[in-house]
Amino acid sequence: MLYFGIPVTCKEAFRIFDLDIEKTKIDLIEKYNLNSSSYMDFYFVDYLNIFFENEKMSIKIFYLDKGQCIFGYEMRDVDNFEKKFIDVDQFLIKLTKLKTLFNLDTIKFNKNFSSIELEHMEDEPEFVKFPQPYIIEYNK
Repeated sequence: MLYFGIPVTCKEAFRIFDLDIEKTKIDLIEKYNLNSSSYMDFYFVDYLNIFFENEKMSIKIFYLDKGQCIFGYEMRDVDNFEKKFIDVDQFLIKLTKLKTLFNLDTIKFNKNFSSIELEHMEDEPEFVKFPQPYIIEYNK
């Protein structure tokens, strides 16, 4: 699967979108009758996606593996090339549309994009100033 967006942890996604992860954790524990040691990332992903939907944003958050989440978009129509290739112009048009959509979805939170901690699966996090969206491949 291909994704267009920024790879982060759930905690970093909460920070970027001005959400209180600790308060949310308490609310989720009460709502789902969990204990404080429960693994929360899947609940956080659902919470963030509901937040994006309520904000009328088309952006989503996807949990991949080992704590890595992508906030962005699935590139469903280009990840499984039927003929193992895709027209470059069509791909560039798709990327341009996704970048425009990403900018429109995140402009309200632009101040929080000045420095982001990127989450590399099975590697050390990396701090990036004013990151642009990435294309991320993930094979289950």
